[in-house]
Amino acid sequence: MPSVPNSEYRLLRRTDGGPFVALLTRDEMGIPTDEGEPAFQVDVYFSDVAISDDIEIGSEPWIRIMSITEDLIEIMPVQQRFGHSEYGKPIYKNVKSIFLAGRVATPYKLPENNDELDDLLESMPAGFYKNWRHGLGVQWDYRVIIKVIDDVPGVSHIFFHAPADVPRADYLNPPFYALCINTFNQLRKEVKSISNRHSSAARKEKRARCYNVLLHRMHPESFERQRIRLAPDALAELTNSANGDLKLSKRDQQAAVTLVRRHTNTLAKTEPNELLRLKQDIEAVSLRELIERCEALLESSSNETRWQAFLTSNPFVLTMAFHYPVIKIGDTPYVGGKVHTGTEGKFSDFLMAAAATNNVAVVEIKSPSMRLLGSEYRSGVFPPSQDLSGAVAQAIAQRISFQENFSTVGKALDRQGYRAYSIACLVIAGKSPDSEDQRQDFERYRHSLHGVHIVTFDELIDRLRAIYDLMTYKPEPPKFLTKDELPF
Repeated sequence: MPSVPNSEYRLLRRTDGGPFVALLTRDEMGIPTDEGEPAFQVDVYFSDVAISDDIEIGSEPWIRIMSITEDLIEIMPVQQRFGHSEYGKPIYKNVKSIFLAGRVATPYKLPENNDELDDLLESMPAGFYKNWRHGLGVQWDYRVIIKVIDDVPGVSHIFFHAPADVPRADYLNPPFYALCINTFNQLRKEVKSISNRHSSAARKEKRARCYNVLLHRMHPESFERQRIRLAPDALAELTNSANGDLKLSKRDQQAAVTLVRRHTNTLAKTEPNELLRLKQDIEAVSLRELIERCEALLESSSNETRWQAFLTSNPFVLTMAFHYPVIKIGDTPYVGGKVHTGTEGKFSDFLMAAAATNNVAVVEIKSPSMRLLGSEYRSGVFPPSQDLSGAVAQAIAQRISFQENFSTVGKALDRQGYRAYSIACLVIAGKSPDSEDQRQDFERYRHSLHGVHIVTFDELIDRLRAIYDLMTYKPEPPKFLTKDELPF
């Protein structure tokens, strides 16, 4: 035996003949008419409890649920179950009535009795309730359409208009929202499709869960674990519906990355352009994050130790200090200089090598707060600071020691193919001077050095920014001159 909705089940159990309906005819002025007089409008009143005959139709506790003219139907969606705390009140918070425009071919027939009322309701559009006994308005499955409009401030009436074959003509003009039947039907189909799709997925998931607990858990060798298979286009529909506002949890992020990694080979064959674009996006985002971390370190006046730890973890930043491609091959390398007691050894901060020639280079890191220039020596002349000249001397000493001792301390490097043809020397220190005179003297000093290159911390970040700008640059589409703009 098929299941019966709760509203119909309650109706079948009633013995008082209810629920009850009454028709009240009115003229064009809204005044009730007598039997036999022509009517302009019919109001439909409802009650879920019996009402004595001495109470006039239209008076309490009668509830108006519908008004009908030949050109317009007005429905008042209210709670129609007696005993409910909201009995007789609107079921929506703002929307008080739903209008149906008149039909082009045949006007609405004003009902004169309950049977004619039932016939009229049967002609209502698909998606509407057609039995006054259970409530009127848009069916529960599609009520989300009304609820979205109900959230619009100032809208209290929804006006359904235009036949289904007329193109969409929806507009918002509070207190009315005009909704084309064509739009309603399209949304109704999409809402139903979404509901069916999710219901089917839920059934499969519930069955798989029960199967795995009741059978696979008991006898895994006989009953293989069931896994949920995503329907085709499921991910596409989910992400498209989110429209860019998808908030991923930590597990969601891990799952998304894992999904792409598992299908990298397939994507390379079927979607090579999209995979390349993804790679570029990831690189751009990673670089932007790296720039922000560098900027945060620079603004916080981090010391040499913190910068050395950061550059150890992010050697790509170090490569920005060179004018040619390099790779990092070591941290705090020993470059020689120990005496017979095993002391006085020299250590650099980083050991790099040219990618093309394998020629090694030593890198010395100082603090961003280190002064690059000393006090003004003569008018407009600024000598290098003691700290900077000391850092340069230290780097030169490391280079010389490493060059002299490479045959011994660099034996392992030599076996790996690294060479000490002419060891490059780099000092990363301070920030670019502010004044024009100081910038001039700083440039003169560092370009006068032989074999030692000085780079400031802010210059490293500027080079990262330049690469990021290049990666994310999107040229504007070419603008073609119109006929009137042509010079000839």
